[in-house]
Amino acid sequence: MPFFSLRRGDDAARPLVVGTPLKSMAKPILIWPDKVLQRPTAKVTDFGPALDTLLAEMTESLREAEGIGIAANQIGISLRLAWVGRPDGTFFEIVNPELLETSEPVTYEEGCLSVPGEFEDTPRFRKVKVRYQDRSGTWQTLEAEDRLAHVLQHEIDHLNGTVFVSHLSSLKRELIRKKMLKLQKTGSDEHAHPHRGHDHAHHGHDHSHHHEDHGRDDD
Repeated sequence: MPFFSLRRGDDAARPLVVGTPLKSMAKPILIWPDKVLQRPTAKVTDFGPALDTLLAEMTESLREAEGIGIAANQIGISLRLAWVGRPDGTFFEIVNPELLETSEPVTYEEGCLSVPGEFEDTPRFRKVKVRYQDRSGTWQTLEAEDRLAHVLQHEIDHLNGTVFVSHLSSLKRELIRKKMLKLQKTGSDEHAHPHRGHDHAHHGHDHSHHHEDHGRDDD
């Protein structure tokens, strides 16, 4: 069974290579259906120190969640910015990304830090071509496949105001929504971060295998 989650598994237990360690600035990760996660993010126009600070804050949240990707709106900042994890365990930032090309439809079992504990088969593409800016504002073009292509699609979806459950059937989406609303209430009542715990643990190794998408009943 192909599997994908935005949390690193045992086979990717490498340190996050994102710069000099800083004092923890981790912000809680928002839980869907928080409205911030359902709105398209704004274009980044300031490539100065404020952007570096935000990237560092996102790094801390990503580190605590042991994720392999995180979008700015997942910590409540509605800007078009994300960290993306490579298969070798390193990370790079994508700013104002654009999905230029997609090919070879596939289905992955997918999870998300903002939808803890839920994993569902999700239609994606095995290959993508993207254009994005780095933290200096320089435009880059990247062709990716398999896991890296998948992470890119997941994060760009976030920046467009789309969580992976939006690709599921209305029935599955509603069942998950009820669970997440209950989780939000529980977390609020306990004054705790609702995304903490075992929400995205890999039960085994992370697999980059895929199979062709032969059609789904999803909305």
